[in-house]
Amino acid sequence: MLVRDIKLSLGAMAGILIAYFFGLNNPLTAGIIVLLSLGKTKRSSVDIAVVRIKSVAIALSLASAVFSLFGFTVYAYSVFLFLYIPFILKFRLESGLIIGSVLSTHLISASTIDFGILFNTTALFVIGVSVAILFNLYMPNMSEKIVKNQRYIEDRFREILLIIVTAIRGDHNFNQSIFFEVEQFIDDALARAQTNDDNHLFADVSYYAKYISMRKAQIGILRRMFESACRIDMNLIQADLIADLTEDVAHYLSEFGTGDGLLRKLEAVSAEFKVGPLPKSRREFENRAILFQFLSELRYMVELKRDFSSEYDGKA
Repeated sequence: MLVRDIKLSLGAMAGILIAYFFGLNNPLTAGIIVLLSLGKTKRSSVDIAVVRIKSVAIALSLASAVFSLFGFTVYAYSVFLFLYIPFILKFRLESGLIIGSVLSTHLISASTIDFGILFNTTALFVIGVSVAILFNLYMPNMSEKIVKNQRYIEDRFREILLIIVTAIRGDHNFNQSIFFEVEQFIDDALARAQTNDDNHLFADVSYYAKYISMRKAQIGILRRMFESACRIDMNLIQADLIADLTEDVAHYLSEFGTGDGLLRKLEAVSAEFKVGPLPKSRREFENRAILFQFLSELRYMVELKRDFSSEYDGKA
């Protein structure tokens, strides 16, 4: 936030001084345009600039026509707004509505429409938007923080999976607050990764955002797996097999693992489920059904990682 505050202050000052240096009328307007145009990321600043170029071009063209017909009065400006606002909203140019409306008042103040006033108004806009984009070229490097986020998420996933292993083996005395903590951390990490992506106009760094999105999907699966594990109330050989398999997942489902080996182990355990003896009681049947559902969730979790790794051809 401090960096953004500094950029807003210095950017507005720079816009005003540049406009003043070139002898433009109403130089303070350039500073206001800087304040309105400094987005939170590089991409947002460029996107805002593109929208506002369109909206300002429409505003000055429409205002010139309306004021030429109805004069430079409050009533004429009201007519202009009556036509301008619906047009801007229809074509989804809302972010340029205020600037276009303000710059149009310069024509009324000048009480004339000629090359000089149109050039002055356009120059103020160009200076303001250009300074905003220039100041947003500097953004703090978030890559190191994002990599630390990845490592933290993997460590907590490993911790959760080992908790689930313990739950399968009969110990259900765990505080589920870890899920809320990790979910909140993932949401914050995803926001940082998306911001980092928006701050790279030409380089593709979407890998980080997609990686954390994949982990976001997996944390929901982990929660369901934990709930299933807590419903198991019998010691079954299938439960031991699944607990061992889940422990393997905890140790090997890292950023760089493809998950192919884990999927083969999953298939082997599924095969043992199919060839094993039938349940001897309703209670055993229900517990084995829970284990089968747990196995399906575990497979889905590993498949998400496998699909992500395949998309990046070994980068993951």
